[in-house]
Amino acid sequence: MPLDNYGVWVGYPRRYIAEKQQKTPHLQLWFDDDVVTQKGKFRAAINIKSATNESRLVYWFVRNLNHPITEDLAILEPGWHKRRTDDDPALDYIRGGMINLEKGKILAHNVAGEDNDIIDFVSPILDEAIRRKATIYLFGEQFPNGIHDVHMNQGNSEESFAKYNGVFQDGGVLLHFPDDGHWEGIFLAFAVQIVHTTDKGGDPIGDTSFVELIEGSAVRPDVLGVVIISAALVNPVGPDENPSGESEAVLLVNTTLSDIQLDGWTMQNRNGDTQALSGVLRKQHSRTIPVPGCPLTNRGGTITLLNPDGLKVDGVSYSRAQASREGRLVLFH
Repeated sequence: MPLDNYGVWVGYPRRYIAEKQQKTPHLQLWFDDDVVTQKGKFRAAINIKSATNESRLVYWFVRNLNHPITEDLAILEPGWHKRRTDDDPALDYIRGGMINLEKGKILAHNVAGEDNDIIDFVSPILDEAIRRKATIYLFGEQFPNGIHDVHMNQGNSEESFAKYNGVFQDGGVLLHFPDDGHWEGIFLAFAVQIVHTTDKGGDPIGDTSFVELIEGSAVRPDVLGVVIISAALVNPVGPDENPSGESEAVLLVNTTLSDIQLDGWTMQNRNGDTQALSGVLRKQHSRTIPVPGCPLTNRGGTITLLNPDGLKVDGVSYSRAQASREGRLVLFH
């Protein structure tokens, strides 16, 4: 079953310590959800080591985060916001179009030397956030006076963790810097988690873990990036109900040296609406595909490409600002 009390806590980071000797160490981050307190009334327990035999974590950092979720977060008041409807902000590493799964770094939590473990990478980011009085958006599960599960919460195959699998309930840390307005994101997963999951329950599909995907030890090539979403016409000329001659469409590119049969493939939008695909995508060629069954909202959204096995092949996101340009392609790759 998914997490019971998932949501986002909006606040202000004050201080932190990175545990090193504990069996399951965490980065303990204290924060407030008002400007005045300044003492760190609440605590985020952020995993930096796994309890499994493969103890490393996967780490992604997006220095300049441009994603439609930031527009939803910017209007939230400080405090805890439990996710109650599909319209409430939520993270999904696989479907959200926020990170490139293959670009993560697999790191131990505490290794001698500089710039070679989770603590080394995350500490400077938090130091800067505290110094510059950034607003922090912590995604995870609430507990009394704090939040945990600030990591990917799907793709678990071990029984003790698999019961918490779910979609659109991943944890993470987003930061908004008021002095220049930019956003940053820290995302964490366990190296043993599976990179493809079911749309219903977030359960593993296949056996490709992040270790296999990123370190190249997979027995078979992974499907990620075989076909990419290169661009999309999100906002055709004319009103949404009756655009002038053009329809919303997505441009796909076959990156391989073989033709790809698209029968059984689907595209999915932020709301879970799907567009069935068919026909052939020629080797190293592109094809524009109308998506009437998968509306692309002008408020910002995501587009996910799935193969017949339900495996994610590519995913992108676009902002409200990008969608506001009528008749213009939004470019992704």
